[in-house]
Amino acid sequence: MTNPGYAHAETRALLVGAWQFQSKLIMDLVGPENDLAAMEALIRGQGASDVTVLRNDGVSRTTVETALHALGLRSRPGDWIFLYYTGHGALAEAAVKGTRDGDTDQFLPLPGFDPDVKDAERFIVDKDFYTWLSLYVPKGVQVLMMADTCHSGTLHRSVDPRAMGMTPRLTLGARNVELGSRPAPRFASVLASGDAAPVSATRDDLPNLYYISAARDDQIAWENALPVEGAPTRGFLTWSFEQGVTTARADGKGMAADQDGDGILSIGELGAYLNVQVRMLSGQRQESNTVIPPGREGQGLFATVPPPPAPPAPPPLPGLYVADLKARASVSGDHPWRILTDGQGADFVWDARAQAMLRRTGDIVAQNVKSPAQVRGVIDKWAALEALRPLLSERSARLMVGPLDNGARYPSGAPVTLALAPVQAQTGDGAVAPGPHYATVFNIASDGTVQRLFPVAASDGKGELAAGQLLPVLDSQVIPPFGADHVVALVTPRPPDDFRLLLRTVENQRAAARLVGPIRDLIARAGAQASLSIGELYTGN
Repeated sequence: MTNPGYAHAETRALLVGAWQFQSKLIMDLVGPENDLAAMEALIRGQGASDVTVLRNDGVSRTTVETALHALGLRSRPGDWIFLYYTGHGALAEAAVKGTRDGDTDQFLPLPGFDPDVKDAERFIVDKDFYTWLSLYVPKGVQVLMMADTCHSGTLHRSVDPRAMGMTPRLTLGARNVELGSRPAPRFASVLASGDAAPVSATRDDLPNLYYISAARDDQIAWENALPVEGAPTRGFLTWSFEQGVTTARADGKGMAADQDGDGILSIGELGAYLNVQVRMLSGQRQESNTVIPPGREGQGLFATVPPPPAPPAPPPLPGLYVADLKARASVSGDHPWRILTDGQGADFVWDARAQAMLRRTGDIVAQNVKSPAQVRGVIDKWAALEALRPLLSERSARLMVGPLDNGARYPSGAPVTLALAPVQAQTGDGAVAPGPHYATVFNIASDGTVQRLFPVAASDGKGELAAGQLLPVLDSQVIPPFGADHVVALVTPRPPDDFRLLLRTVENQRAAARLVGPIRDLIARAGAQASLSIGELYTGN
């Protein structure tokens, strides 16, 4: 990924994390400690030797600003700076209202923050980062800023208390916070006089700044044990970034996030990869957001060539908790799960008396689960989805669930629409990928049963997607049993006749696991011309 115009370009980093807040109002976190260590290992693996790490007591307005200023002084045109923060995020009343930022400010509460004291050393507002970057980083230096924090407090679904695995990276809840005055930048600009521009209230986008946030402004960011119970707790955005760079694509050649397979991970590819990964990991509660300067989507990431990704390790067995001792005995023995004696953070909880299966996201994912065979059907389904998740790529099309907001739970009787929206897939140089696209769509029901959706009727033809045409897949109403359905859309450059025959063979069977290998093979053969999208539908009252 080295730019030939800068033979000696370097990748530098400022990594900041806070998980111990020394406050009665702010809950300590677990994940940022693991996130920070992972990001340091990752960025050094990308060839960075100039890495500054600030954590907990070492994090204040002064230490962050000083470290960023020093990094800017050491940087030269062609370099990259990776500015990363993991911890809590919150909203406050904006000091200046009516701007394009709205009437609230996103801010980071730092260790020791007290909203009643208004100590400027204990918080950093988004506008502070903008000002520092505009003054302290030379224009020829590219900056990737990533924040694995919450931006707001809106929840789409509640978390069932029987399966508490996820922790929100949100602090202060709905409290109306007013921040005190903030000091002006403490250092002079490092920019040459001709490059320096006054920092205006409108805060025009910086041409060298790429920004990735863990969630939209109306969402909470979460942390959880990833990928299964017993694993270290991580933020969804950070873990997805690490996996996208360090694990291989379906063909085993190159980074998973390099979805066009050209050997260059562009910012546009990274943003698209993180978005679909974060949605799947959070059960559609959270959706990462990427801001890229116009025309810079194809910009390659970082200044050095990374090592090849490691081969994937076999996934550990999921943990199953069953409170009822008789039901627990019925699922013990030789099964693809581990029986737990404590439900805290379990991957699955079987409430045998309520006949419900819950997942670690806090969702009821299946109802009317009465037998060990049905338990296995649910767990096998989610194992198949976890195996498919690294292959997700919405380069050609994305499944859209409506009419409620993404991630909402649909009550009994509610109308549901599900459609496949074609996307203009772009190559690494920004050109639109040519050629026809054929869609194959099927549902994996809450109990793991496979159901074909498209093409099915003679009028569906070979399933070719017309350019710019929305393909309706489902228009129905929610009926029992409730839980989580997953509609899978595979888009390939040719009709996958053998795979469609397999779908007909396993239809109405709990056979999701049999589809994973063939899908991986199809994506590996089609390369950048294939895409895989999964629409999640959560139902229940």
